[in-house]
Amino acid sequence: MRNFIIAVSLDDTDYRENLKKAKEYGADAVEYRIDSFQNLEINHCKEVINLGKNLGLKAILTIRDPKEGGIKPISNRLELYKALIPLADFADIEMRADIKEIEEVKKISKKNNVKLILSYHDFEKTPKENELESIFQEIIKKGADIAKVSFYAKNYEDISNLLCVAKKQPIPTITIAMGELGKISRLIGFLFNSVITYCSLEKPFAPGQISIKDLKRYLEYFFPKNSK
Repeated sequence: MRNFIIAVSLDDTDYRENLKKAKEYGADAVEYRIDSFQNLEINHCKEVINLGKNLGLKAILTIRDPKEGGIKPISNRLELYKALIPLADFADIEMRADIKEIEEVKKISKKNNVKLILSYHDFEKTPKENELESIFQEIIKKGADIAKVSFYAKNYEDISNLLCVAKKQPIPTITIAMGELGKISRLIGFLFNSVITYCSLEKPFAPGQISIKDLKRYLEYFFPKNSK
């Protein structure tokens, strides 16, 4: 049995059909990218998440800031977090968000037994090892249950440094190398303390994000004991 979660990132386009596909294709969870939803009414967002939960899919709540890859600014972001965290299994907010916002999301998450993901993204580069370590330590210091880092990989050294630093961390991580070269990190991250790998149905949300069909096929080929 594999020891990591396969999560499909979705917006609310054709959500009934796409949630059923995610389940059918073998996803364990859905990352609800609320920042990319067309309809931001709270009741609509709840309906989408509840439909996924009724299908047996864990919920990762993400309302990404545009500074770190979000699709659009959300003026009532904290209101949405407060309303939707009780429906989620994981709540993701950026490590560099306002500290008051982080503390509020952390408090609501703890109250509802939801795992807090603090995330850090850089779409241009991968830092050196000492800076990577500092970023992880800052995430841990701010109270994350899971440390998520996502960096653009320019070469294989970037990928190896990132994964090796992640493996040393005292809490679970979600460690992603973005870009074409970084695709390998989405397959082998679980060997380096990474507990969730993200994929798409068709439309990727990040450079190098692969489809769930391809992910499952690669996992079954390279790691047959971990594919079920």
